[in-house]
Amino acid sequence: MDLAFLNKLKQIVGNQHVAFNPTDVEVYSYDASLAVRTPGAVVFPGNTNEIASVVRACAEARIPFVPRGFGTNLSGGSVAPEGGLVICLARLNRILDIHPKRRCAVVQPGVTNFELQNALAPKGFFFAPDPASQKVATLGGNIAENSGGPHCFKYGVTRNHVLGLQVVLADGEIVRLGGSTHDYTENDLCGFIIGGEGTLGIITEATVKILPLPEAVITMLAIYDNVTEAAQSVSKIIEGGIIPATLEMMDAPLIRAVEESFPSGYPLDASAVLIIEIDGPKTGLAGQAEQIKRICSENGCRHVREARDEAERDLLWAGRRGAFGAAARLAPNFLVMDCTVPRTMLPEALSRVAAVAKKHQLTHGNVFHAGDGNLHPLLLFDARGHDQLNLAHQAGFDIVKECVALGGTITGEHGVGAEKIEAMRLIFSEDDLDVQRSLKQVFDPLDLLNPGKIIPAPIERDTPPEPPITEKQNEYSLTPSDTREACEMVRRAFLNRTPLLPQGHGTQGGFGNLPTRPVIPLRSLKFSDVIDYDPANQVVTIGSGMRLSVLQKNLADQNQWLPIRPLMREDYTIGGLVGLDVCGPEGLRYGAPRDLLLGLKFISGEGRLISTGGKVIKNVAGYEVSRLLAGSAGTLGFLAELTFRLLPLPETGRAVCAFAPLENIAAAASELLCSNIEPAFITAFPVENQAKENEHGENKISWRLAVGFEGFTEQVKSQEERCVSLLLKNEIKEPASQNYDIHKGISNGRCGLFEDSEFLLLACLPLDRITEFIAGATSLVQTKHMLADFGRGRFAASITELPDDTWERLCRLAETLGGHMRLERAPYEFKRRNDVFGLPRPARKLMHAVKKALDPHDIFVPGSLPGSRWQKSNYKQPGKTA
Repeated sequence: MDLAFLNKLKQIVGNQHVAFNPTDVEVYSYDASLAVRTPGAVVFPGNTNEIASVVRACAEARIPFVPRGFGTNLSGGSVAPEGGLVICLARLNRILDIHPKRRCAVVQPGVTNFELQNALAPKGFFFAPDPASQKVATLGGNIAENSGGPHCFKYGVTRNHVLGLQVVLADGEIVRLGGSTHDYTENDLCGFIIGGEGTLGIITEATVKILPLPEAVITMLAIYDNVTEAAQSVSKIIEGGIIPATLEMMDAPLIRAVEESFPSGYPLDASAVLIIEIDGPKTGLAGQAEQIKRICSENGCRHVREARDEAERDLLWAGRRGAFGAAARLAPNFLVMDCTVPRTMLPEALSRVAAVAKKHQLTHGNVFHAGDGNLHPLLLFDARGHDQLNLAHQAGFDIVKECVALGGTITGEHGVGAEKIEAMRLIFSEDDLDVQRSLKQVFDPLDLLNPGKIIPAPIERDTPPEPPITEKQNEYSLTPSDTREACEMVRRAFLNRTPLLPQGHGTQGGFGNLPTRPVIPLRSLKFSDVIDYDPANQVVTIGSGMRLSVLQKNLADQNQWLPIRPLMREDYTIGGLVGLDVCGPEGLRYGAPRDLLLGLKFISGEGRLISTGGKVIKNVAGYEVSRLLAGSAGTLGFLAELTFRLLPLPETGRAVCAFAPLENIAAAASELLCSNIEPAFITAFPVENQAKENEHGENKISWRLAVGFEGFTEQVKSQEERCVSLLLKNEIKEPASQNYDIHKGISNGRCGLFEDSEFLLLACLPLDRITEFIAGATSLVQTKHMLADFGRGRFAASITELPDDTWERLCRLAETLGGHMRLERAPYEFKRRNDVFGLPRPARKLMHAVKKALDPHDIFVPGSLPGSRWQKSNYKQPGKTA
């Protein structure tokens, strides 16, 4: 590596933090995969500014670089280009803050997953993603790979637990995406970068969501004499309506290796074992355990052993987490595969894995996350043998092909890296890959940031014939019958520069900033079918024009549902739900649409049908483009098909309701969120006719609190009782309970109250700042109706009048409190002067660049994106008075 460049690195980080001699850099030439490439140097920056300076130096010298933690990557993703620079983040190893009341922690990327868990446990919290390598895997790596782990079946992958990121881009610019709020008012750039395998930016700080430790945990070991029967048991357990925290499986070769390495109590004569863990409210959990034992016995289980105490539970998990290390006893080398198939396909997938290994004359073992169908076959070999390494790679590729043929994907959690680049063509078309290449170009135009990973090089292909150019399309609206016709319509609009407005039934046509040109509605009304419904795997694919109510009715026949109850309107189309990322207060328990979305198909601004994601729960193949489309309000493309993960319909829904002053409600909500009580939502709204006189003779408006609980009846009743006790302790008197319809919820009746106002405001805030915002906001504006969503950190209010300067002051108030806001609805004249997404933010230029990549002629709702309408003459720097 050039001496002048090395000297520049030394000036930035200090002599002792630059390594370049052959012995030192050799340590960083490999990771936990089989990939090996020798870097030219390794640099160890100590803070974000040093990283930014190093990146700028690389950009100036055109030297490729890769961010790296402790090198536990299993797909070659953290191996540098030959002669490139490794930016090791090991010195950024501090937990910066833990906020139990906000349910978040702020960490640097060099903190290990295990270190965070140990810091959270004494406070009664945990971080849900828990990869088996958690003792050595850094959180920066977890985020870059969108790691899963045993508990992601119930709690979701890393992407579901990251609220905000600080990122150094490929040119050295430092940007913040997201923050400590649990909801977004804009596009989810943060979610897009997660799983980018370090090819889109270098993460230097993360705000992650934390959860209270469950009240109780039961861990069981189910022992089988037949691998197929063990795999079948997994599906049967989930069909019973139980969502275990974990369902982990290991076969005979790995059982023996683990027991020889560190005895964990696995029977050596078993063909397979399942580690099954359930957690949650203590009441009713033992009954679930008995139901699981019965299901296992009915499906060929020899015996189910329940861990008697924490020590025995830890021992069982030590064996599972040490399985990869123990595999070293079986052969000098092994290749770890990582594919996902639909859960019901596990028996067939295991059979095909065995057939592939036999064909290539390799022995193998299996250890995997059975609950979500995420296989980890280990192909055992001796690299010293003739062509053994080649054989292992060939067998690995064959396994990937077999899993894709079963409806699965090429990687569930280990990433594409360098190992599976060519396998990307098994699941994505060249058009799909072109979109991912264009997005990589947005973030890294010089292709210096971890190049040669994830996306294969483009191939030459014929250019499709252009549709004939017409003077204009239908002046009123376009309603395609299918995706082919929709592509033709969008392609003509692209060629004619005709602006389009993607719509369903048009109920939210006025959302966002004013378009800069007149638009023609492009309607999804005919995209209203269930395209594929797989109740056994709890997955559905539907057309974007289907109404939510119709979908829920179809799913109810199988006792399933899409757990979304929109707050502002009773019946959205599915495309509208995703396009606006709409969810109600139930998002506390279930997340927003983007969290339930597995994949989608959309039509890009050039008229091409693009697929992203898939139909399995765990999938980290390529960039998560669906995160960009969710919440984009039609500005990036026309949504055609959407695939969701479903959940069993809860047996019971009950709400605890009471009237109390806002400060009492806020205190109770905070205590609820820090406890292991598990509400589905916590909302409150003011009720003027409940105003009561306090000790000073003042009439104080009471708020109506509603705390919801959903699930098995026995557990719901227990949670309800604990909630009532907590409310009484916070001087909230006379709480009463009521049943509610699961699909409608308890706050659904409030929706109509927001429909008749000129302005509808939505603020997203840290969980503990809602009352401060309400106090400030109500001193600035007169509100007709309000709703505080304490579980998601949101405040909605309908407003009759909103002067421009007051809007700016409201935006500053939210920003001061660590939040952000938008207007869901505003009059035309107001929008002519203001940006309904609030104050300018530096990261918005990234979103506009993404828009240009996906919609090069700016035909989808031009001018509607955040940042398109703010008048600079009105903008004052933070801290200056209005």
